[in-house]
Amino acid sequence: MPGYKGKESYAPEQNDKINTLDKRFLGLSDAQIGLFALPTIVTLVPLIMILLNKNARFNPIIYIPVAIGAIHLYHHYTLARLQNKYV
Repeated sequence: MPGYKGKESYAPEQNDKINTLDKRFLGLSDAQIGLFALPTIVTLVPLIMILLNKNARFNPIIYIPVAIGAIHLYHHYTLARLQNKYV
Protein backbone atom coordinates (compact mmCIF):
# COMPACT_ATOMS: atom_id res chain seq x y z
CA MET A 1 0.00 0.00 0.00
CA PRO A 2 1.40 3.37 -0.89
CA GLY A 3 2.34 5.48 2.12
CA TYR A 4 2.53 2.53 4.51
CA LYS A 5 6.09 1.31 4.08
CA GLY A 6 6.78 -1.76 6.15
CA LYS A 7 3.08 -2.20 6.94
CA GLU A 8 2.00 -3.90 3.73
CA SER A 9 1.67 -7.27 5.46
CA TYR A 10 -0.95 -5.85 7.84
CA ALA A 11 -3.26 -4.57 5.11
CA PRO A 12 -6.07 -6.95 4.11
CA GLU A 13 -5.91 -8.39 0.62
CA GLN A 14 -8.02 -6.55 -1.93
CA ASN A 15 -10.91 -8.62 -3.27
CA ASP A 16 -14.49 -8.07 -4.47
CA LYS A 17 -15.81 -7.33 -0.96
CA ILE A 18 -12.84 -5.19 0.14
CA ASN A 19 -12.33 -2.75 -2.70
CA THR A 20 -11.82 0.60 -0.93
CA LEU A 21 -9.48 1.90 1.75
CA ASP A 22 -12.41 2.57 4.10
CA LYS A 23 -13.31 -1.11 4.05
CA ARG A 24 -9.68 -2.18 4.41
CA PHE A 25 -9.08 -0.31 7.65
CA LEU A 26 -12.33 -0.60 9.61
CA GLY A 27 -12.39 0.99 13.02
CA LEU A 28 -15.03 1.17 15.67
CA SER A 29 -18.24 3.00 14.87
CA ASP A 30 -19.56 5.75 17.12
CA ALA A 31 -22.15 3.38 18.58
CA GLN A 32 -19.46 0.82 19.38
CA ILE A 33 -17.33 3.45 21.09
CA GLY A 34 -20.37 4.34 23.20
CA LEU A 35 -20.87 0.68 24.06
CA PHE A 36 -17.29 0.46 25.31
CA ALA A 37 -17.32 3.75 27.25
CA LEU A 38 -19.67 2.92 30.13
CA PRO A 39 -18.31 -0.52 31.08
CA THR A 40 -14.78 0.87 30.83
CA ILE A 41 -15.63 3.66 33.26
CA VAL A 42 -17.46 1.26 35.58
CA THR A 43 -14.39 -0.99 35.61
CA LEU A 44 -11.70 1.68 35.92
CA VAL A 45 -13.22 3.83 38.68
CA PRO A 46 -13.27 1.06 41.32
CA LEU A 47 -9.79 -0.06 40.23
CA ILE A 48 -8.48 3.47 40.77
CA MET A 49 -10.21 3.57 44.15
CA ILE A 50 -8.53 0.28 45.09
CA LEU A 51 -5.12 1.61 44.05
CA LEU A 52 -5.43 4.96 45.80
CA ASN A 53 -7.31 4.05 48.99
CA LYS A 54 -5.85 1.49 51.39
CA ASN A 55 -9.19 0.99 53.15
CA ALA A 56 -10.92 0.14 49.86
CA ARG A 57 -8.48 -2.73 49.25
CA PHE A 58 -9.87 -4.64 52.21
CA ASN A 59 -13.53 -4.02 51.35
CA PRO A 60 -14.92 -6.97 49.36
CA ILE A 61 -17.89 -4.91 48.13
CA ILE A 62 -15.59 -2.82 45.90
CA TYR A 63 -14.55 -5.89 43.91
CA ILE A 64 -18.13 -6.64 42.79
CA PRO A 65 -18.37 -3.69 40.34
CA VAL A 66 -14.90 -4.54 39.04
CA ALA A 67 -15.98 -8.10 38.23
CA ILE A 68 -19.31 -7.03 36.74
CA GLY A 69 -17.65 -4.27 34.72
CA ALA A 70 -15.01 -6.67 33.36
CA ILE A 71 -17.64 -9.21 32.33
CA HIS A 72 -19.76 -6.46 30.76
CA LEU A 73 -16.74 -5.07 28.90
CA TYR A 74 -15.91 -8.53 27.53
CA HIS A 75 -19.54 -8.96 26.45
CA HIS A 76 -19.43 -5.69 24.50
CA TYR A 77 -16.08 -6.67 23.01
CA THR A 78 -17.54 -9.92 21.65
CA LEU A 79 -20.57 -8.06 20.27
CA ALA A 80 -18.36 -5.56 18.44
CA ARG A 81 -16.10 -8.31 17.15
CA LEU A 82 -19.05 -10.28 15.76
CA GLN A 83 -20.59 -7.15 14.25
CA ASN A 84 -17.34 -6.16 12.50
CA LYS A 85 -16.81 -9.72 11.26
CA TYR A 86 -19.61 -9.49 8.71
CA VAL A 87 -19.12 -5.91 7.50
